[in-house]
Amino acid sequence: MDPQPLSSSEWAQIGTALKFLWAALGCAIVAGFSLLTAHAIIVTLVDTNTISSRWSSLRPVFYAIGLVAVVGVITCFVLAALNMDWLEVRYPRYWQ
Repeated sequence: MDPQPLSSSEWAQIGTALKFLWAALGCAIVAGFSLLTAHAIIVTLVDTNTISSRWSSLRPVFYAIGLVAVVGVITCFVLAALNMDWLEVRYPRYWQ
């Protein structure tokens, strides 16, 4: 089987899928930072009296940001998978 070069529409799908994967990485970093801050850093600093207990009121905000970012990661992965149609067309027999 002689491979054919990719068409411009296939390159466009690859570019879109890569953009969604990079966006998923960004969302994962934001989610990790937000959830770590809400679940560990603020709690530890308040318990050791390094910061005042008023900072505990920010924990729900960080949890909300983390939850939105996790939903963003899932959405970006789904959208990246939807832009992989060219892969099935190019390689119709997936396991061979």
